[in-house]
Amino acid sequence: MENRRLGFFLKVAELGSLSRAADRMRFAQPALSRQMRLLEDSLGFPLFRRHRRGMELTPEGDELRRRIAGPLRQIELAIEEIRSKSDEVGGNVVFGMPPTTGKVLAGPLARRIKHEAPNVSLRIVEGYGGHLIDWLQRGEIDIALLYGPASDYRLATEEMVLEPLGLVGPPGSNLSPDLAVSFKDCASLALILPSHPHGLRVLVENAATKMGLPLNVNFESDSFHLMKELVEYGLGYSILPISAVIRDAEAKRLVYAPITAPQLNRQLVLATQPGANIPKAAERLGTYIREEIVALVEGGQWAAHLMFDPGPFRRTPDSARP
Repeated sequence: MENRRLGFFLKVAELGSLSRAADRMRFAQPALSRQMRLLEDSLGFPLFRRHRRGMELTPEGDELRRRIAGPLRQIELAIEEIRSKSDEVGGNVVFGMPPTTGKVLAGPLARRIKHEAPNVSLRIVEGYGGHLIDWLQRGEIDIALLYGPASDYRLATEEMVLEPLGLVGPPGSNLSPDLAVSFKDCASLALILPSHPHGLRVLVENAATKMGLPLNVNFESDSFHLMKELVEYGLGYSILPISAVIRDAEAKRLVYAPITAPQLNRQLVLATQPGANIPKAAERLGTYIREEIVALVEGGQWAAHLMFDPGPFRRTPDSARP
């Protein structure tokens, strides 16, 4: 069975539409449809349910997708590495991160790749901890930022930053970056938090349990953007990384205050598969991630504390962004 045909299958599964997949791959839609029929005929079972809105995976199709995505990705990377006969770094690399981190890091990192590694094709994937770990272990992504501590994972990890969480409220709720709010007072408010087993929810609940406090959770949402929107509508308060809401505060969509007694912090770690042969493009990306984190933290754009030696990753004026 051709790897190319399986690659077509993965793209159709990702986009949920033959037409969108054909457009993305610049491949004729009738030819792509034929490839999917041939694949289903060779396997002996249907991979998709076809309906007006597009293509939906059958249980067998979803099982196939989960089993082949990682191995095909590793084959693609191996071929790219072998083809590279110079020190020039190129190829595809997939980087996963939590949505709150993407708010701070994704833009500067993508701009850096564009200017300094134009032969690297970067795909940024947002997801919560459990999804990112699963994708990393299956080889669907190459490198990821995860919620720590590092000891929680059977992965190759390096501690990156410790960032404070704050109480986030709607405009007019009298919160101020200059006036801390006790965690006890936070727990009594109508809260909007992610569901279990999201790392942020676990962190907040662990703090409440240690203090013997009940949490007043009015709404749950696993969407970072939806949580902020519910807060902006005045439906409650949330507890989020301060760095992720600074722009919203500047735009007067939200307000925030530090949390004290105790201060809540979230740790981020950089992770790859243990013992994996990391592609050159992923290694270069890891260096860029460290350098951008150092620049953002030391420049005041990321409210966080570095957990690694920044010395080797401080960028000289000659390497500054255009």
